[in-house]
This record gives sequence, C-alpha cells and structure tokens, in this order.
Amino acid sequence: MELSKVSLVKFNDERLNIRRAVEMCEGFRGLTSAKKVLLKPNLVMWDEVLPFPRFGVITTALVVEEMVRMLKEHGCSDITIAEATTEDKAINSGTLEAYRGMGYHQLEKKYGVKLLDLNRGPFEKVEFDGFSLNIAAPVLETDFLINLPVLKTHNTTKVTLGFKNLKGCLSRRSKIFCHHAELPLDRFIQRLGEKLAPALTLIDGIYALDRGPAMNGTAHRADILIASRDMFAADVAGTMILGMDPAGIGHLAEHARRHDLPLDGSNLEICGENLSSLVMPLKWDWGWLEDNSGPTAFGRMGISGIHYPKYDHTICSGCSFLNNMILILLIGAYTGEPFDNIEFLTGKVARSTGGFKKTFLFGNCIIRANRDNPAITEAVEIKGCPPRAEDIVRILNEHGIKADFNTYIQYRTSLAARYHDRPEFREDHFSVAGE
Repeated sequence: MELSKVSLVKFNDERLNIRRAVEMCEGFRGLTSAKKVLLKPNLVMWDEVLPFPRFGVITTALVVEEMVRMLKEHGCSDITIAEATTEDKAINSGTLEAYRGMGYHQLEKKYGVKLLDLNRGPFEKVEFDGFSLNIAAPVLETDFLINLPVLKTHNTTKVTLGFKNLKGCLSRRSKIFCHHAELPLDRFIQRLGEKLAPALTLIDGIYALDRGPAMNGTAHRADILIASRDMFAADVAGTMILGMDPAGIGHLAEHARRHDLPLDGSNLEICGENLSSLVMPLKWDWGWLEDNSGPTAFGRMGISGIHYPKYDHTICSGCSFLNNMILILLIGAYTGEPFDNIEFLTGKVARSTGGFKKTFLFGNCIIRANRDNPAITEAVEIKGCPPRAEDIVRILNEHGIKADFNTYIQYRTSLAARYHDRPEFREDHFSVAGE
C-alpha cells in the first residue's frame, strides 16, 4: 500500500515551523516558477460591527503570509489568494472586507499577490454523477491549488477541514444546492474535493474550534500544523487529532469507499510529532432536548410553550448563523412565563404537524416547504435568503415576543470576553505583518 506523507509540526509561535511543515511533506514538489498558484484560506465570515473573536474560526493571516513568502522564495510570481466570505451588509461581512481587515493588501504591495473575491465569479458548470455545481473558474484554471483550512469541528459534517473548505469555491446558488433535501451534504463535499484535488493542504491548527464552525464555538490554542500533498490524508490526521473516528465522517468515508483507502490512518506516513500526542478531543454537536423541543439551554432555564426542532443538514450557512441569533433572542425574551404555544421551523424539509397557535417559518426554503400545509394554524413568514437580522427582531416583536437585539450584542460580547486576558490568544496572528 502506498503511503501518504503527512507532517505534524508544533507551531509554538515560530514562523519557521510553518516552513518545516511544508518541507517535511515535500509540499512544493512539482511546483515550478512558471505555474499559477492559488491559495484558498478559510475566511468563512467577517464582522466589523459586533465583537468577532476570530480564533479557530478563520485561517490566520500569519499562515497565509508565510505561505506567500515561501512561494516567492521558490520563484513563483503568479500567486492568487481567493475566497468567498459570507456577504452581509449589516455587519460589513464580505471577502474584500475580510482582506482589508486582515491587511491582505500588504501582500499585494510586498509580493504582487492578486486578491480575488470568488463571490463575483466567473463560474463554470461542472457535471458530477447526477448533479452539477458551478465552480469558480480561477480555481479550476490554476496549476497549483493550496488549501488552507482551519482545524475545527462542524455542527453538521462533524469536521470542516480540507474537503469542507473547498465548498467556498462554489457559487452561492451551488452552496445552497449542496444543502439538498434528498442528497447528503457530505456527498457534494466529497465529489468537489475529488474534482479540485489540491496540490497541497495545510491545516492551520494554531487555534482549534470546539462546536464550530462559527464564533459561538469555543477556541483552544492548539499550536498544530498538519500538511500533506494528499488532502484525504491530511483530513484523516486532522480528524483523529480532533478525537474522532474518520469512518464516522461522511465525506471521508465516501472518499475511502470510492478510492479503496483505509480510514484507520494505516496509509499515513507521519513525519514530525507523534499523532497520538496531539489528540485533543473536541465536541462537534450542540445538545437538544429529548423531545426535540429546543436546545438543552431551554430545559435548564425552564422555558416551555415553544417547539424549536433541531436544525438539520439542509440549513445553509447564512441561516445557520442567524438561527443561533434567534435562539439567543428567545432566551432573552423569556420572562418566566411559558411562550404562547409557538413553533419554529428551519431548513428545507421540516413540515409542521400542527397543534401550535403560530408556526414561525425561518427563511424562504422552509416557507416554500410549508406553503400549503393545512396543519398550520397561523404561519409567520420570516422571509429572506437568509433573512435580515432587523426583520427577525421586528417580526418577533410584532407577534408578541419581546426580542431585544441588545441581548444578542451582550451575548456576542460574552463570546469575545472568553479570550480577554489570555495572552495565548493573539490578535496579531490575524493581521499581516506591518498592519
């Protein structure tokens, strides 16, 4: 059996160790100065309005900058950084805003790097087995794709590493399509990873995220760098370090089946640190009440009179983030008295079975799924793809739920406060040198 080389290196605030991770796995083998190189970090979201702890959520600027520096030393002149950050004007979230906030324009000045917003396309339609996806043309056209995900868990796919990071190369419509009512999300992720097949994957584990992929998870300083020319091998190692069995990760199990690969790590040639010494088991899921009426926090607080079923794989990233906001607003609106027998539905497939005074339908997809549902007494439509935060607050209040956005601001402030006065969580890791 052919082994795939995976380097495991401790970061320890030494930039040299990023270089070591790449060199130990022969990451630039086959790369010539004439080739077009494209770097795909994970800048899933940005926020210039509310407190935004970035630890474990997005790829550090430090790793991106060091990779660019190594490529320039290698003789590469055609280097592009490309991402498609979630767009939300209310919080100034977007790819260019993230680039600006992290000082990426310094990379343009210093190294002549090109910065692309993949949200703008152009896209090419690519046929797979039974479906098609629109993939950003620059990613398909590059000669040498470098994948720079974060070491973090995910509330539906369990992990979001190399394979999952490539979902950011899709058009917005294709991203939504991947949260399909009938096909599993992991199938789309696997096929996309198989198609794009990065030349090098470096998982940025300077910070690792528990219950990711967004800031409501808990970050840990991990100081782990995982690099391989084989993305599947890198993801298997990353999954094991997160304390999970790769066989339980849908897209990894699917890839192993299609390519006759083991899932126990027996095909990995580990260089550097011993993998078992790096294992740090993290949680990926959020607890829900046994009757599926809401998160476990509802039970602890005695909240009743509300039915809020758990999200499923059909809820898209934009709605998923705001779904958390709704839960916080509802907790803040709780006065000690039961809610008035209300229901909230999300995603694409949930159908109300009735018995509630009001059924709140969050997002256009679930509105369509229940448009002609005779079981609903009164449908309250929160329209949008995703809905706007201000509309959510307004509609809740119009229907007797005293939602106060200040509650959510306080919550976001508390998330950021987790990392205050903890010197191991360094903001400068998210700013290009000189910023």
